[in-house]
Amino acid sequence: MRQFREHITGVLAQACGVSVSPEELKESPVADFGSPIAFQMAKALRRNPKELSDEIAARIKPDRYIGEVSSEGGYVNFTINYPEACRMLINDSRKPKRKGVRILLEHTSVNPTGPVHVGRIRNTLIGDCLRRVLFYGGYDVDTHYYVNDIGKQVAIIASGLADGMLPDEQLKSKYASYAAREDYEVFFTYVGANKRFEEDEAFAAKVQSMIKAAESGDDKTLRMITSSAERCLRGQLKTFTRLGVHFDVFDYESALIRDGSVDEVMIKVRAHPKFVKNEVGEGLDLSGYGIEKRGGMSVLARSDGTSVYLARDVAYHLKKVSLADRLINVLGEDHKVEFQELKTILSEVFGVKKSLEAVHFSFVNFEGVKFSTRRGEIASADELLDEAVAKAQEEVKKREIGDELTAQAVGIGAVKFHIIKTTPNKQITFRWNDALNFEGDSGPYVQYAHARSCRILEKAGVSLDSIKSVDHVVNEPEEKKLVLKLLQFEDVAETAANQLRPDLVAAYLLDLTAAYGGFYMKCPVLDAEEKVRNRRLLLVAKTRHTIKTGLDLLGIEAPERM
Repeated sequence: MRQFREHITGVLAQACGVSVSPEELKESPVADFGSPIAFQMAKALRRNPKELSDEIAARIKPDRYIGEVSSEGGYVNFTINYPEACRMLINDSRKPKRKGVRILLEHTSVNPTGPVHVGRIRNTLIGDCLRRVLFYGGYDVDTHYYVNDIGKQVAIIASGLADGMLPDEQLKSKYASYAAREDYEVFFTYVGANKRFEEDEAFAAKVQSMIKAAESGDDKTLRMITSSAERCLRGQLKTFTRLGVHFDVFDYESALIRDGSVDEVMIKVRAHPKFVKNEVGEGLDLSGYGIEKRGGMSVLARSDGTSVYLARDVAYHLKKVSLADRLINVLGEDHKVEFQELKTILSEVFGVKKSLEAVHFSFVNFEGVKFSTRRGEIASADELLDEAVAKAQEEVKKREIGDELTAQAVGIGAVKFHIIKTTPNKQITFRWNDALNFEGDSGPYVQYAHARSCRILEKAGVSLDSIKSVDHVVNEPEEKKLVLKLLQFEDVAETAANQLRPDLVAAYLLDLTAAYGGFYMKCPVLDAEEKVRNRRLLLVAKTRHTIKTGLDLLGIEAPERM
């Protein structure tokens, strides 16, 4: 579609004598595009916009890309040349060019205190979609998972295990289906150990002592703490595998202590003019950069000398800087201030110039209920996926549209699409009726359109490569709408990569599916005259390919039968 936009704006600029950008073309209710250029020029020229638009439109003639030009209400309107658009769509085999830019994308980093719960998978799904969208857009992407294998929560678990604390039997019974999995076993210990930490001063002191010993380089203590985190991660990865999510590199927080990186950060911080030390600990006064913190500083170390997460995060990002051209983090909206602290320290204290970006997301409410891992209140992602597949099986059986593998693809795809389709910074309340609606704005709705395309092409019984005789003239409005929508895919994918917005791909797929539904209802394919039939078969094939590609960018399967 960009070729059409750029050509139209070039012709328009020549006709009116001022520069026009492709982004200035708007959707038009009476054509494919409308330009408000006459309104922009009329004030300076002291002319009537309608008369001016009439004159501009009269200067422009149809050509390879432009089918019709008209003037209405002061707008210059354009309809594309549909035979050329059809020809371009059918013959298009372009692949995005590699940009030679390496991106280090960090996402997920779930605390290793138990199974992944539904409120956290939005981070994972956004991150995985960004990986796919950015790679499709020509970037080289390395996906990193930062394992928080040291800190208070993990030390609480390690202390509980060291004391021989037994897992919570009530929780084991509640999550019986997964009771033998590593992340759930850790969770059963964490709930009891955390309660003890809050109530038992001696146990709390032991935990703090363990943290200090680990940060002082005591390898035995470090191994005790990190082993429970690694154990939990093994279980969590089974959930990510089920979601089809891939990570290239696992970076361990404890490694930053082992190799002295955190110590080097603190040495640099202590030498900075903004360094502050008081009864709370050590840190930096960043108020001059617009970051006001209670106590007058952003804390990097406690009063007992142990580092806080921010110090380790600075050390981690100093390592990341050397590995890529751009750094992108996917973070909850509750980490906005911390991210600004991190960026400020990296740029102002350590002189980092490379781009560090964040995609902040709002959390998911599961039917409006909030959960707490510490109190043993979770809606695990595993149970969510189990329920999704079970509900999908009911629908698949009722509609007679597939088998158990279809139900897996539909159920998990429904969860992913329902979460991804919303702009990251908007809150979601997850509702099954919306997620699994085969006729609504859902994953199954899009997947069904793909399966329908496969069925049409199967019934046609011809090799697409053998089709030579094609009528490219499109008259039906539903077919034109489908052609126009198919032309937009590459632009949408590019915008999604540029704006770090995978939800744009989901929104596009819903629009494409709606356009395809109108085409399917109004434009016979198999019963059409041969050259028209051939054109429509190729458009069906292009729709199938585009839906499959779009679903792949969202990490969702495209079943061939539903």
